[in-house]
Amino acid sequence: MYLDSNSENNPVEKVALFEAMLKGKTFTFFDADDFELIIEYYFNVNFKAKAVKALELGLEQYPNDLSLLLIKVDLLNGHQKFNKSLEILSKLNKFYPGNIDVLFSLGKLYSITESFKEAVLKFNKVYELICLDSSQEDLLQDLAYELMQIGENNTAITVLKHLLRLHPNDETSMMELGVAFHEAGKFKEAVAYFESIIDNTPYNHLAWFNLATIYNIEEDWKEAIFGYEMCLVINEKFTAAHYGKANSYIQTKEYQKAIESFNESFIYDQPHAYAYCSIGECYEKIGDYSKSLMFYEKSLEIDDSLPESWLGIGVVRDLNNQPEQAIKFMKKALELDHENSESWYIYAELLTKLNLKEEADSAFKKVIELDPVNIDAWIDYSNFLFDNTSKLKALNLVEKSIEINKNNFDLKLRLVAMQISIGLISEAKLNLIEMQGNNPKTFNKLLDIYPELLENKSINEFFALYNDSSQK
Repeated sequence: MYLDSNSENNPVEKVALFEAMLKGKTFTFFDADDFELIIEYYFNVNFKAKAVKALELGLEQYPNDLSLLLIKVDLLNGHQKFNKSLEILSKLNKFYPGNIDVLFSLGKLYSITESFKEAVLKFNKVYELICLDSSQEDLLQDLAYELMQIGENNTAITVLKHLLRLHPNDETSMMELGVAFHEAGKFKEAVAYFESIIDNTPYNHLAWFNLATIYNIEEDWKEAIFGYEMCLVINEKFTAAHYGKANSYIQTKEYQKAIESFNESFIYDQPHAYAYCSIGECYEKIGDYSKSLMFYEKSLEIDDSLPESWLGIGVVRDLNNQPEQAIKFMKKALELDHENSESWYIYAELLTKLNLKEEADSAFKKVIELDPVNIDAWIDYSNFLFDNTSKLKALNLVEKSIEINKNNFDLKLRLVAMQISIGLISEAKLNLIEMQGNNPKTFNKLLDIYPELLENKSINEFFALYNDSSQK
């Protein structure tokens, strides 16, 4: 039985004809476009083996078909057979010089294999050709995505602006543009762009959202909250704006308002683990520990792999004078996120409280390894060493921290205080004279932090003498 598949059949009918042919019940003629449609259908329903079979048969009949060969390239890339992909694409590039699809596939391959210079060259050529051939504009969004993947955010911004000029209501591109501006660090340009969109279309909720998010990144919380509120006036169901507003309120320490914003989002969307975790943190900051625990636990009911919730429970247990229980939850948080410096810091402080000195020492080392610019962590670790291990080790640690953090003022104050405490008075005086020359408030600052230093007779006399001489 011979059937012609070129009639106006839908994909399901073509797939039915194809499967009947595989079972030997019919012979059906399929052109290359038919095979492409059948393969796409199988991939969409996740029948990968059948998709591969259809591709093989398609290439047997049409071995030089461009679309089928590009599908094969994608399959090879998925199996990390990059050399074979490159071989096919190189031949296609010679056979179809200047073909946008081939150049784009080459760019993606170079991106996957981290040959970024070659990828950029191909992607730039693709954009140049799209600008000359408007029929290929459907590639713009994919091109912007690929550029962002390799950190070419400035070019991605250009591409996305181009796309939005063509399709001003393209929500995906509007959101991607906000991300690209952020990644490129072009905050002033972003503000100007989104304000211009709002000037022309004041009811564009995504422009308001992106503007608010830029202000949030810039830590202008008041403007961020206003932007999120305008977004929600236009589209109250846009839950990302509820979350954004809530997070801005957290930054301004308006925790009750943050909780209200999260709760408003639940009217339009199912609560997720991170939102419950954030509410738990808000109640923790307010001091309502029972509600805090309840929301941290609700968060874990949805997703028990969220380290922030385990850590939050540990913190609240500690605040409730249950440090032995707290430590179990903090360990779980660290199991889930072993490279989180903040979690290690909180854990180190708890271990210090429990007098578990060796474990605390290891935890502090992990903190400064992960976050060497955390000044408070260096100071707390030095205090721990000074009180529990070795005053000389503490001094050496502070000296090391000053080298890493480019003569940080607070660390140098800590160094002077330690030098005085262990009797290195001459060294302390030299440091103080140098620091006072750079910052006239050094002495006052030091005494604010370490008033007990005046108990040292030599230092007391030095302060008095230096102050007298500086006033003459």
